[in-house]
Amino acid sequence: MTAVSRPAGLVGRDVELAALGRALDAGARGEPSVVIVRGEAGIGKSRLVREAAARARARPDALVVTGVCIDLGTVGSPFSAVRRPLQELVSAVGPPQAAAAVRSPTAVSTLARIIPELEDVSDPHAAPPANGVDFVAEAVERLLDGLSARAHVVVVLEDAHWADAATRALVRTLAATLRASRLTLLLTYDSDEVGRGHPLREVVTELERHRSVEVIEPARLSRAGVAALARELTGHDLDGDDVEALLTRSEGVPFFVEELLAAPGPELSGSLRDIVLARYDRLGGPGQAVARLAAVAGMTVREDVIDAVWDGDRSTLTAGLRDAVDHGVLLRHGDAFTFHHALLREAVYAEMLPHERIAAHRALADALGRGSRGDDASVAHHRLAAGDRERAFDAVIAAREAARRAYAVGAAAQLGEELLRLWPDVDDPEDRLGGTALALRCEIAEDLYDSGAARLAMRAVEAGLADAPQDRVEERARLHSLAVVLATEHEGLGSGAAHLEALEEALARCPADAAAPMRVRALAMRALGESGPAASATTDACVALAEGTGDPALIATALTRRAWVRSLAGDFDDALREARRAAEIDRGGILWGRCAATSVIDVLTRLGRYGEAVSEGEVALRDAIESGLERRIGAPIIANIAEALLLAGKVDDALPHLRRAAALLRGESPRWEVFLADLEAEALVWADRLDEADAVLAPVRRAASTVDADPEGAFGTAAALADAALARAEDTAPAGARPLVAEALAVVGAIRHPDALAQARMEHDLLLATARAIDAARRRRMTIPAGLVARTREIADAMSAHPATAHAAALTAALIADRDEVDRWRAAVAAADAGLAPLRRVHEAHYRLACALKRSGRRREADAEFGGVVARAPADGAALLARWSARARGPQMTAGEGDGPLADLTGREAEVLALVAEGLTNPEIGERLFISRKTASVHVSAILAKLGAANRTEAAALFTASSARA
Repeated sequence: MTAVSRPAGLVGRDVELAALGRALDAGARGEPSVVIVRGEAGIGKSRLVREAAARARARPDALVVTGVCIDLGTVGSPFSAVRRPLQELVSAVGPPQAAAAVRSPTAVSTLARIIPELEDVSDPHAAPPANGVDFVAEAVERLLDGLSARAHVVVVLEDAHWADAATRALVRTLAATLRASRLTLLLTYDSDEVGRGHPLREVVTELERHRSVEVIEPARLSRAGVAALARELTGHDLDGDDVEALLTRSEGVPFFVEELLAAPGPELSGSLRDIVLARYDRLGGPGQAVARLAAVAGMTVREDVIDAVWDGDRSTLTAGLRDAVDHGVLLRHGDAFTFHHALLREAVYAEMLPHERIAAHRALADALGRGSRGDDASVAHHRLAAGDRERAFDAVIAAREAARRAYAVGAAAQLGEELLRLWPDVDDPEDRLGGTALALRCEIAEDLYDSGAARLAMRAVEAGLADAPQDRVEERARLHSLAVVLATEHEGLGSGAAHLEALEEALARCPADAAAPMRVRALAMRALGESGPAASATTDACVALAEGTGDPALIATALTRRAWVRSLAGDFDDALREARRAAEIDRGGILWGRCAATSVIDVLTRLGRYGEAVSEGEVALRDAIESGLERRIGAPIIANIAEALLLAGKVDDALPHLRRAAALLRGESPRWEVFLADLEAEALVWADRLDEADAVLAPVRRAASTVDADPEGAFGTAAALADAALARAEDTAPAGARPLVAEALAVVGAIRHPDALAQARMEHDLLLATARAIDAARRRRMTIPAGLVARTREIADAMSAHPATAHAAALTAALIADRDEVDRWRAAVAAADAGLAPLRRVHEAHYRLACALKRSGRRREADAEFGGVVARAPADGAALLARWSARARGPQMTAGEGDGPLADLTGREAEVLALVAEGLTNPEIGERLFISRKTASVHVSAILAKLGAANRTEAAALFTASSARA
């Protein structure tokens, strides 16, 4: 068989290249995208993305950078794969221009920790706190965003299955948000490596759900593909038997095809491992020695590292490197050498004797430890591989400290776990680390929490508590304190309560001064589960304790919680003062002063001061972005701005904010995801976009059933589900409407929960949804669950008399009243028109008043109310009410109300005629209007007589013609 005569091209990959080309085109147009190329080893993933990168480089106005992940086991160097591409980006534009693109001193200072080229243009005083993992993702995103304004940025990340924890977290965050307008992110990973339990699996599973992410999975080559690749490699066609043999031996894997054709000799014999090693076998002694040393170093090794470790003369090293490059075992890239393929590197490493590997790992650790680049993680990796546990322990400590300096707290947690694994096998571990194993467990759990790995953090907490003796009260309190936060944020107050009790027990046995910060936070969490005077007393104690510490962040924490309690009590003016005080006390602080700003925005929204809430929110958001805090603090601010915009009726302005907040918070907190989905769904329901609302609610429906664990979260979802079902019922024939109303009645049962009373004073959605469900059931003569009306009336009666909540109480009272009274609806309209109610509720009050007027026979007044809703509601996010008003109004009366064929009809007859025109039968009309079948028949007969119509069809035609003229 003829040997390879030319480099391999891309054969049989037209579909994959076209998909990559579309992603590049989209990025160049300003539509950011992610492409994941996955497949087995040797299938051609790297070749595909490298071809795409080459094509991108050929385009004008493109910045293309590539990073390759390397396998360092459990001690991967933080951000190892992204450092180089980020450095290339900064070098391409220059550090001053890169800093200007970032537009934040804090973000530039953060980037300088992983991009040394930025150190000269960074402000060391602007550095974020030590656990600033969010700052890294934020800073990298800002760099990509800023640079993408001037060029199409293409970032290639190969072999993501070897990515370190920090890089995985960064990729997940960047791919989820993708704010940079002209950005294309290309990732590859070996699908055989990413099985169940692999740390990348969760990341890619999440990414693949995003609409902006495309997955390419190259298939093995067919017989024709193998023949074409062989022709590309050899320069001529192989005969049929050779192609068949080549297909059989390679199984259609392109890398094996290439290696088989490159192997010497006429026969395709030997195992695939032998074929892969054929290149290595052709090397001379120095070349093989170099290849073995490089295999121990990893997939890529710098020339200076090989030089430092080489145990021979320089000329022999040079000859060996040249031999390895000439035979295609190693490829040269700048100052480093990379193996032709990972399979080749693995095969060479496996060929080595154990003592060879240990000696090489030890030599590499010594050389890297003497170097100036400070690659502590690599030193730790080689010490571990050499079996030198004592020195490995010290190296892992250094690597962990380096990870913390780079804000790679997820990597620091992983390195902490490695220290625990080594702990029993080393002398004096506490002296070496400067702390106990239990304190280390606390730090691991906190690092995992800060990195966003909530489930892993909770497992670490549980493991720490299982190992912690009862007399280690400070460490137990520390672990329980974190558990309270994790359980509350991710599962709700019910789940956090058990840990709160344990925390308080531990704190009671701790020295008062040492545990003051945890005591403040415990009191703040305790107030979450209380209401009324108890909550007020707890937050007063919390504020007093915090003020005693003199710590502005703790004081701001306590004041923010007291503001929340005041809001629940309906004391919105006091709540606003408390929130403003908290923001002022910790002004300039990294987190809590800005958290207090979100409370200010929230209280302004509760007060119905939507314009102020949006304005102050935009100021706070700019501050968060400039400080590199859009993800940590900016996302909740964006959500608050969106809520204020929605309640002000500006749905189209609010939805992009909601979706941006959801993208930033995705994966961080399930409760936030549910809250944002509920907000969006409610807005879509009232905007008459019911199909979209159903799609938004589908993933979070289960939240409505978690009322015991997380009542606050369940209330919002229950309200959104009920309103969506009731909206569908109004547009459905009577037989189909009843199950929808029953569904609404079922989900609003959450209002029976004890917390509903306190929550309704601040959030009225569930109260009003329950009242609407009761009204809908009464109109259809359905059975209402026992106690539901009484509970709804109890909550409405207990509402604060504050003008910001008066409209909700009035609307509820009118909806659940035993009789349809126009005066009640006039009172509801007056309360809604006072200027503090959400605009969709203003229009709802007018719509329901119009319906009451129409039912009482006051047609002209009803028409005026309906007309106002039709004219104004769509612009205020209430198109649903406008459509219902247009339908309920029917044909409009002409001037003098004596003209036109329908002028003699009563209000009820006009309603019946509209339903006749919809095609409803007498029984269906009776069910829709809650009258008997016989009464409906009497109305139809009267209508036919007054109109002079021969039948229902003719009457419907007159109705349609009159509607068209109107």
